[in-house]
Amino acid sequence: EQLAAGVKLTTPPISRLKLQTIEPTGSKGDRITGARVVFSFSVEPSDCNTWGTIHGGCVFTVCNAAGKIATAVVAGGARNIVLTDLTTNYLSGVPVGSKVSVEMECLRTTKSIGFLRGSIRDAKGELCYVCVQNVSFEL
Repeated sequence: EQLAAGVKLTTPPISRLKLQTIEPTGSKGDRITGARVVFSFSVEPSDCNTWGTIHGGCVFTVCNAAGKIATAVVAGGARNIVLTDLTTNYLSGVPVGSKVSVEMECLRTTKSIGFLRGSIRDAKGELCYVCVQNVSFEL
């Protein structure tokens, strides 16, 4: 019914991620074997649960997107990057109006799998969310 009513299915936090840095963390010859990407974004009411802090779905979505970007940096030419698993630890809530930092590191890739870890920190640099994920891709 919502689709028929013209409601757009979008993911607002992804469109608000602002790239801060991309840095290689490892190399073998001329090939990058690891990379860290850092984004920032401001927490809006649509990102929050009824208690006014980032909801789990938003954290999941942001980690998923940042992980795919980090994988693309390492596995140049990667297509069809798909999340295969994601474990997230929710350490501390971040309230609406806060600016957060999202750091994702692609630790290693094989011919078709990327291994990643990431974190979301508040404006004070306090660790709020930690994630570990794997993605599959095609070259």
